[in-house]
Amino acid sequence: MRADPLPSLGDTRPRTQSALTWAALALGMVSAYTITALPVFAPRAQEHFGLGEAGLGLLLSCAGIGSLLALPLVGPVTALLGARRFLQACLLAAGAGMILCGVGRSVWLFEVGLAIAGGAGTVVAVALPAWLMLLYPALRRRMVTLTLLILVAPGMLFPLLAQWLLAASTEGGPLSFAAVLHLPFVLLGAALAAGQLVLGLGAKQADVQQPATGVSEPFRARDLLGPPALLVIACATLHAGADNSLYQWMPKFLESRFDQLPIAPGVVMSLYAAAYVLSRGTLAALPEGVGQRLMLVAVGPVGGGMLIAVIWLGGPLAVGLVYPLAGLLVALEYPALISDIRASSTTHFSTVYAAALWGSSLMTVVAINAIGQIGERTGDLRVGLTVAACGFVAFGLIALLAGLGRRQASGPDGDVRAH
Repeated sequence: MRADPLPSLGDTRPRTQSALTWAALALGMVSAYTITALPVFAPRAQEHFGLGEAGLGLLLSCAGIGSLLALPLVGPVTALLGARRFLQACLLAAGAGMILCGVGRSVWLFEVGLAIAGGAGTVVAVALPAWLMLLYPALRRRMVTLTLLILVAPGMLFPLLAQWLLAASTEGGPLSFAAVLHLPFVLLGAALAAGQLVLGLGAKQADVQQPATGVSEPFRARDLLGPPALLVIACATLHAGADNSLYQWMPKFLESRFDQLPIAPGVVMSLYAAAYVLSRGTLAALPEGVGQRLMLVAVGPVGGGMLIAVIWLGGPLAVGLVYPLAGLLVALEYPALISDIRASSTTHFSTVYAAALWGSSLMTVVAINAIGQIGERTGDLRVGLTVAACGFVAFGLIALLAGLGRRQASGPDGDVRAH
């Protein structure tokens, strides 16, 4: 590999290298602002830009559209640059997109900024676990879970921040809605741009290098053609499409469905993220492989069924509580699935994972826009949200029929392989 993406456990400056790793994870958290805060702003943004339900669906799906364009580059560019330099480029692009969201006052400029920031932020989610899994090859599921945990954590903070900013921009408040919508993008985008530069300088000063082997690690499209990879991609697509579309539309659903909300939408979204953190934090502490079959087969249908029931039968309090409760369950299936990727190299993992994320982004774009279109035509968002929640159920059924997680064994290279 041309670049030296990761510190190894045998390096002589472990404290500095550990600090760089956590700095990269912190920057990844900042890059998640776009997708975690925007849903809370969505009802006011719809009025701000003069959009209908379908137009709001397009706005909410812009990050997914950017991901569709960015993810095909992951495999070849990771092989060319290495994980660290690729990560720096993604953080810089995410920062630039967020700054564009901050300075662009027209809806099309804002949407372009969302596409850039969202696409780059999604690619960050590939580079980070690849980094950690190279450090800890025997703990693949734990490293995937840790990265997902770090990237979900902003969902507890940013929706609350967005809700507080919305309160400050209400009639008689000290701020205008335009200010609370655009200014945080400028500040956080500048932090990402500066942070990735510090990350690169720190790595050079610490002499963070991978031991030279003289062997490059090329991008291989055939990594995507085997049945195990295709199965992972299909299941990941169903899970992420359901999860992301429900997350983007839930605040709008709550405000349009109920006159009074005992739990503010921003708080509901924060509770959902907290459920993810709790669930995946527990998963990270479990021994490798424990409960793999149950997580792949059962939690999706149970969690998805709970969501469908509360969407149609529940009141505002029930929806506000059951949505995070379902998150405790469905949060488990994705890291268990991704850890099932049969990988012997960083590029192989990045290629398959990026393809899974590309399919997820495509399904997310389709699902978000479909919910908006269905809502505009029927006047009822529950129909579209129900279709989205069925993705969790379908995930479990496919995993059951395909025998995912039935038995795991360790291959000769230390790779955990499903049989």
